[in-house]
Amino acid sequence: MKNYIQELGVVPSIAEPVVIFCDNNGTIAQAKEPRSHHCSKHILRRYHLLREMVIEVTAGWTESAQQKTHRIHLLSRYRKSLILNIWIRWV
Repeated sequence: MKNYIQELGVVPSIAEPVVIFCDNNGTIAQAKEPRSHHCSKHILRRYHLLREMVIEVTAGWTESAQQKTHRIHLLSRYRKSLILNIWIRWV
């Protein structure tokens, strides 16, 4: 991921860990503390990339991402309640 962002040139320096903003609480919880229970048994090894990146300090989660989660959920609820044609027109 670092190489891709560096090629894009969107940040001046990629020396710091990449901050990942995610509005999926399950993904955030699984990346921070993977637990083996019946709900996550179906997740294949290749989908644990985010957790591995956090362990390698290639990426990091911030509290601000979790704080923005509530606002994003409210916006997504509003967006999902719109009629499909209206939503497509505004996207």
